Order: sequence, then structure tokens, then C-alpha cells
Amino acid sequence: MLGKRESFTKALITEIGQRANDFNKLGAAVTTIYFGGGTPSLLPPAALHSILHAISAQYNLGAAGGPGAGNLAGNLAGNPAQNSDREVTLEVNPDDISEQYLQGLLQAGFNRMSMGIQSFHDDHLKWMNRRHSAAEAVKAFNLSRAAGFDNISIDLIFGFEGLSLQMWRENLSRAIELSPEHISAYQLSLEPGTKLYSSYKKGEYLQLKESLSYKQYSLLQEMLSRAGYVQYEISSFCKPGRESRHNSSYWNFTPYFGFGPSAHSFDGRRRFWNVSSLNTYLKAIEQGTGCSREEIISPKDRFNEYIMLSLRQIAGMDVSFINSEFEVPDEFYKSLALLIKRGDIIEKRGKLRVPPEKLFISDGIIRELFLN
Repeated sequence: MLGKRESFTKALITEIGQRANDFNKLGAAVTTIYFGGGTPSLLPPAALHSILHAISAQYNLGAAGGPGAGNLAGNLAGNPAQNSDREVTLEVNPDDISEQYLQGLLQAGFNRMSMGIQSFHDDHLKWMNRRHSAAEAVKAFNLSRAAGFDNISIDLIFGFEGLSLQMWRENLSRAIELSPEHISAYQLSLEPGTKLYSSYKKGEYLQLKESLSYKQYSLLQEMLSRAGYVQYEISSFCKPGRESRHNSSYWNFTPYFGFGPSAHSFDGRRRFWNVSSLNTYLKAIEQGTGCSREEIISPKDRFNEYIMLSLRQIAGMDVSFINSEFEVPDEFYKSLALLIKRGDIIEKRGKLRVPPEKLFISDGIIRELFLN
């Protein structure tokens, strides 16, 4: 009898095969692959290699000439620094990293790593229920660099009770010392159903004042800019030219296919997603019954999503695209004129964007442009 990891890997490869025709008939090519959500680094390199092989054998990889043309894993294996055609990322926990595991990842075909460090303060890591310590996170990063990974992203969290401005400054300083190619920094949010949300409702956890979170976000922008990082999205900073190509595709309405429990997909017209239960997913794939739900994106929702996603990016929103793709009502332009007058939106060379100093409150600004 197969174990859970083996059963999951088998089901994932089966789903990849079942949906290959749907992807290939879009005429798109696979340019980025991202293993995330949950803890993909719990899978052994051999399993990850077999998943990549299934994609390379059945999906259009672009320049190579179609499904099966070339070997995705073989093209990347052992040579991540020289690959420029595709970005293949694995989310990893620092405590899963070893020299042997890293060599397995390189041989499997990965050329980018996203590491959930979160903090360099052990008491905060313990509070977040992270298994690693700050020292282990630094060691994992250095091992990854020594193994040959030249494209590493790290995640940090700010805006929570107990994180002082000085502690946040120390976190940023240590991140800059490591010199990753990419840094994602997220404000801690309260999500219903989580342990933290329950503590908040009981009065055991107090949210950090918005003014203090704003100071931490401003410090993030200031320190990373001085260190040579470019901000290209609300939460995303990188060394010049090292943006996350995969995440950028989400923000630019590029079609994407997701596999596995809770995975979402978008084909340009529909959004569909898999069930969240692993057991239900495994059973559905085994029976060949499918396990996705779907929705057709209405013109209004597509417009609102474009507004939201484009204004999250520093590049901003293309005015000519709006006018060519949508029937834009007068109410939008009235709201836009007011936001420009207030300085919440700036217009330059056919682009609309939120000023850097107002990105922290951009959600409220963007909502004023939504169609009701």
C-alpha cells in the first residue's frame, strides 16, 4: 500500500496528464513552474523530478517545439545559473534543507528557491510555530547558495504585536546581509479559522496599531531601496532584473494551471479550482471523476481584477488597455479624477499608479475605482 506522499505524487502526475490537452489547446507555453502551497519541500527530490518529467513530456515548453520536445528536467539539471528560458521554483522550509537535498533539487531541475524565513528573532519564530531557528535559516540560505542556487527569494513578516521598529530594522539588516535576489515582505493578517484569529477574538492577541505597521512598511521600502533592491509590487522587492516571473504572470492576467488540492487555474475566461481535502482529491483523481469547481469571470469582475492587480504593481495601470478592453462607465473616471486630485493616484505617460508612499493604504484607494 502506498504512503500518503507516494499517493499524492501519483495523483498529481495523473492530474497533470488528464489536463494536458486543455492547456496545450490554449496555444500557451510553459515558461514558469512553481511548487508552493503547503510544504512541497517535504517531497523527496525523486518525486519532484517525476512531476517535472510529467510536465516536460506532455506540455508545450515553447521554444523546444511542443510537448515532449526536449527534457525540462534535463535542460535545467545541474545548471540553474545558465537557464534563462524557464523559471522553476520550489518553496522550502529552512529545516528541510541539507546538502544532499539541495543536490537532488538541482538534478531534478529547479533553478529558483523561495525560502520562508519570516523572522530572524527566535522568539517570534516560536510564536509563529515555525520549526526552524534564525541560525538554521541562515545556515539553510548559505547552503543553498553554496550548492549553486543563484536565484533565492526569502519571505519576511511584519506588522504584528511584539515586533518593535528596532527588531524589524534588525530583520531587514540581516536579510540584506544575506543578499538574496528577491525579498517578499507581508503584513501579518488575521484569517478566520486560524489559531491567531481565535486568540484575537478572545482578547489574547492585540493587532499592532496601523500607524506602527505603516512605519515598518516605510522602513522596509527605505532600507531595501538603499541596499539596491527595486520594489515592483506592494510586497515584492528584487535586485534589478530578478523579479518573480511566476508571480508577475498572475498580476498580468497570464493563463495558469494549478495541480493538487486547493490549486487554482485561470484560462483567460474561467477560473477553476480543486477541492481542498487531500483525501477527496486522491479519490476523485483515482476514479477519474475530476475535482474542480469553476466560475466564469464577468466583465465587471474582470475589470475590477485588472484594476486591483495592476495598481498593486509599481508599473501601474495602462490607460490605453482599459479603453480598448473594457466599456468603462463615467463613474470610473469621476472617481479617478478625485483620486488624482487628492494625490492618491498619479498619471504619467499613459500610466496610472499609486505613489510609493501610499502603497501601504492602496487597498482602500483601489476599492474606490471598483465598479459596483
